Amino acid sequence: MTKLVDLLDQMKYRRTFGFFDDFDALPSAQRWTADPINSGSVAVAAAPAGIVSVVPSGGSPAAHDQTYLTTTQPLFAFAADRPLIFEAALQFTEANTNQADVMVGLVSGGVGAGVIQNSGAPQASYTGMVFYKAAGSTVWNCQSSVGSVQATTATTQKSGLADYQTLTGQWQPISSTQAEARFFIDGLLVANQLLTFSGVTALQLFAGVANGSSTMETLYLDYLAGYQLR
Repeated sequence: MTKLVDLLDQMKYRRTFGFFDDFDALPSAQRWTADPINSGSVAVAAAPAGIVSVVPSGGSPAAHDQTYLTTTQPLFAFAADRPLIFEAALQFTEANTNQADVMVGLVSGGVGAGVIQNSGAPQASYTGMVFYKAAGSTVWNCQSSVGSVQATTATTQKSGLADYQTLTGQWQPISSTQAEARFFIDGLLVANQLLTFSGVTALQLFAGVANGSSTMETLYLDYLAGYQLR
């Protein structure tokens, strides 16, 4: 007797939810929502490989103008027995030396103004994990957070390079209340942080850029990906 149907490759991975978005298109308010808070923009650039440009300002750049690209819904979560991974390939070149604020990762409570603080650092209280580069610095920082309890690692890995960098975050629960947040840059482990959590906290995947001065800074995204055990 013949089989009723071939087993699709996708069904081999049915225990895992997620996506790898190469940005061949960017329809509004579907998987992604653009949030150009200060009249900036998010658009697929005229470049090979599906590059998205994230621009923080309109015609009159000002310090702390900011723009985000975020999943429309909180598709991921910190939860027991549900490890997750996210990854971004990104590039930026500082228009004004050391003055770009860039952040990518997972955050609770909605993405919008103030996710990147005026200092370039993350919020004082949130749940999630992020890579960030703050104005006045030239290296990546890694932070995991549950409420106001945060762990931050300043790496020695340079940011703002001519080539794209791959930033990978892994969240691995090791018990019902503790997890490890692991951060990799171009495949190199740069931080491993232990955090305590409780219950389930929904998270949005996002990337954002802000001006650290009145000079326009631009972030380029090659892809964003996120996967989690259901």
